[in-house]
Amino acid sequence: MPLSLQSNRQPTMRQLQLIQALARYQNLSVVAENLHISQPSVSIQLKNLSELIGLPVYQMQGRKLTLTDAGKAVLRSANTIFQSLDNLKTDIDNLQGVITGTLLISVVTTAQYFLPLLLAAFAKKHPKVEIKLEIGNREKIQSRLLENSDDFYIFSNIPQNVQVIETPFLENEVVVVVPENHELAQFPKVSLTRLSHYPFILREAGSGTREYTVELFKQHGLILNEKMTIASSEAIKQAVAAGLGISVLSKHSLDFGIMPGIKIINVEHFPIRSKWRLVQNASRQPTLLADAFHKFMVENGGEILASAVQNNQQ
Repeated sequence: MPLSLQSNRQPTMRQLQLIQALARYQNLSVVAENLHISQPSVSIQLKNLSELIGLPVYQMQGRKLTLTDAGKAVLRSANTIFQSLDNLKTDIDNLQGVITGTLLISVVTTAQYFLPLLLAAFAKKHPKVEIKLEIGNREKIQSRLLENSDDFYIFSNIPQNVQVIETPFLENEVVVVVPENHELAQFPKVSLTRLSHYPFILREAGSGTREYTVELFKQHGLILNEKMTIASSEAIKQAVAAGLGISVLSKHSLDFGIMPGIKIINVEHFPIRSKWRLVQNASRQPTLLADAFHKFMVENGGEILASAVQNNQQ
């Protein structure tokens, strides 16, 4: 029977947990393992949920299980319900004068180089707070933003298909890197025209570093000579060090992830400067914990990282 507002039957908390886990792991056996229940029980619960709402909640795409539109609707409600329960616990703790709760953060891969330093400082200040961090490529983190899965997201290039609240908190410089023995490393400064003749290793479509660089070349009537696409800054650094090409990277991936064998070079119109932004889905009701983290990032984030970079260079 289709679920209706008049129906007394509602999805159970376990079914809502299963939908969240299925969205994350896309595999029934992995869902069962992580929730410590049998796979047949997972299948039965999801079947019951589909019958309850009158539509299937997941489907097969190749070897992966993905949520249907109905499943995504259930997921949005599940996220809201569990957030409300977390908020209740947090509100009670706040009434007792202690900031507690679970802070959910998703970040694009480049942010993994500097965010742990900030989270460690925040956790030291608020030891009763639990932090859950999700790291992924832009497509994955954008999907989590659309699903309203987390309290915060960190982007340098904000998605345009969802209403957000954004707060710039940190400078982001995109620089050109080459193998340390590359011929371009011998020049005091390289023109953009000269640079365009060399093969580039770029991040995946949609990444901030890629889009900023493509736009810069386009503005000057030049085309990037793309040789390879790699969806990982760490893998790009290794590819450059191996001599497979040159690349553009956020300087933070070099400040906090040193790779022998590569060198930043001085190039016309570089570095490309942008901002790292703390992003919230506009429909998400912020908790007191989220407000505390937002305040911490704005007031302390830049100073903490500047000090860390200085220490790394000594």
